[in-house]
Amino acid sequence: MAAVEARHEPLGTPSNLTLSSNNPTCIALLKALPGKVSLPASNGYSASLESYFSLQEAEITPYCVVSPTNEEDVSTAIKMLAAPDSTTKFAIRGGGHTVWKGSANIEDGVTIDMRAINSVEISENKTVTSVGAGALWRDVYSVLDAMGLATSGGRAAQVGVGGLTTGGGLSFFSARFGFVCDNVLSFDIVLADGTLVSANATSNPDLWIALRGGSNNFGIVTRFHLRTFPQAPFYGGQVFYQIETAPQQIDAFAKLAGDPDFDENASLITSFSYTAQGGAIQNSLKYPSATLNTKPPVFQPFLKIDKQLGDTMRVSNVTDFTTEQGAFSPDGFRQLYRTTTFKNSRPFLDRVYTLWDTTIPLIKPIPGIQWALSIQPLPPTITSRSGPLGGNSLGLSPSDGPLVNCLLTATWNNASDDDLASSTAIKLFENIEKEARYQNKPSLYHRYKYLNYADGGQDVIGGYGMNVKRRLRRVSARYDPRGVFQRQVVGGFKLWNKEELGAAIVSTE
Repeated sequence: MAAVEARHEPLGTPSNLTLSSNNPTCIALLKALPGKVSLPASNGYSASLESYFSLQEAEITPYCVVSPTNEEDVSTAIKMLAAPDSTTKFAIRGGGHTVWKGSANIEDGVTIDMRAINSVEISENKTVTSVGAGALWRDVYSVLDAMGLATSGGRAAQVGVGGLTTGGGLSFFSARFGFVCDNVLSFDIVLADGTLVSANATSNPDLWIALRGGSNNFGIVTRFHLRTFPQAPFYGGQVFYQIETAPQQIDAFAKLAGDPDFDENASLITSFSYTAQGGAIQNSLKYPSATLNTKPPVFQPFLKIDKQLGDTMRVSNVTDFTTEQGAFSPDGFRQLYRTTTFKNSRPFLDRVYTLWDTTIPLIKPIPGIQWALSIQPLPPTITSRSGPLGGNSLGLSPSDGPLVNCLLTATWNNASDDDLASSTAIKLFENIEKEARYQNKPSLYHRYKYLNYADGGQDVIGGYGMNVKRRLRRVSARYDPRGVFQRQVVGGFKLWNKEELGAAIVSTE
């Protein structure tokens, strides 16, 4: 296999900190994993915190940070943290791009930082890419682009492989190959008892399907084996417009999203944004066809809209396009995501835009505010791909018809504005979902919440549907019978709520 060596960052834990630490779990981990555990005030500890995408996550201070470099290290750490007499809570982080506080970091606990397990290996026949769970998508694409290959992965270069993939994952290639998780041929995962197993179509197939959307509820994934295919440079980029073109944008979007013959090469995100400089609209257009096409008919309605402020349309590769996309979301700010899903409807899309627009006076005084509403199609062309590829746990079906994913992203400067930004976002989405449910006949509401865009208080697992939730609970009870990844890993979206965790996790309901 062609391979790229993993990057390892020195932890630099001072010996005096080892002696002065008063946390027994961290002392034990220091002894078991020398050179791979960082305490507060060490270089490794600071580097880990500073690498989070959102300031809310970077401000959390765990007892210590464990930085494994291989699967054996992960197993050692889990055996200690999940021992029957251990009550230490811990967090698992890959790329650290989830924005809400406590999602992948923990106060008064231990954070396992997977970033050093990040090698990228290509099979000899070039059909499988094996990726360490701590890799970023830019690590993957830089290898594959050089070989004329691609895999379904994240659309922003700095996003981590682990969280996006186990949360479902949307890619430039979703209309052709489904969700990112649908393209995982096999997972390597360390279970709560420290054993390393594979989960695929023939070995632990129930766990394989559960990990396709079930997130961090079953163990620590250490490696993903991803379906890989040839891909030459393709057409794409960004087009920017004046905010006054919103009606034309919504019209073009609704027609594309509702097309029964949805173009399997089309990837579109339409974003309406507000900053202190005013409003604007941005279309992210990608057309990763097997044969280069620089004038795809599917995008012409967008490209013909007047009042353009500029564009970056070009022929390039995945690395370049994902670097560009990621540049619109820099690190170092307070961040918020919130999401919902509804059925495609031109009149309702108008209403959603209006509801978003009415929130601008509320958040306008916030220093440094960037407030953006993004919509993207979820047509049956995407949701139909999962079944032939083995299935997933997202609870979506082609029978749902054309859906729209709706995302609010916000960044701002000061913690004092957290409550205002959060409460405004929550109220906005309450209004969107209320109108989708009750003011449209038939209802346009859909329960699905895309995990990678969800806020911590949203019911992602419930949004998969009761049948999927029950199945995920059965898988959890089988592979994690003591509920370590429910009780001790408190970040992420859990299968049982806090009240239900008062009893032993043996129920399949």
